[in-house]
Amino acid sequence: MGCSKIGSIMNLLMRVAPVPLCVGILVLSASAQVELAGCKSYGPAKVALHGKLVQKTYPGPPNYADVRGGDKAETYWLLKLDSPLCVDADKAEPDLNPRQEDVRVVELVLNEDAYAKYREFVGKRVVATGSLFGAHTGHHHTPVLLTVSDIQAPRWK
Repeated sequence: MGCSKIGSIMNLLMRVAPVPLCVGILVLSASAQVELAGCKSYGPAKVALHGKLVQKTYPGPPNYADVRGGDKAETYWLLKLDSPLCVDADKAEPDLNPRQEDVRVVELVLNEDAYAKYREFVGKRVVATGSLFGAHTGHHHTPVLLTVSDIQAPRWK
């Protein structure tokens, strides 16, 4: 079907039924946003999270209590999310990956080379892509973590 024919059909629809057409478009848009706003899933599903990439230092061994008191300083990258999210419980491993609600900060897990590759993004808004998993060691500082496959600048300003 040619572009002029499609344009003619759209003009006819807008003259004959502009209100029902607009209502239909609004309903479809709203349902798409509800679906996008639903809870995320733990890995292996891939997710894209939006937020500000920050560094934070926590006390490490031996006591995991106080860097000034002699504990080793361990610096981690966190994503402060633009909007809180929820994560559905993992049906296969609900004890390791329980349902989480109102998640506002996610610890990022990267391989050694990724820190140098993405260092320019620290302090900036980013889109971090990867798989989610639940905290299960003393080195995990948020209830939900993201194993990062990519970090990019957002496509919006």
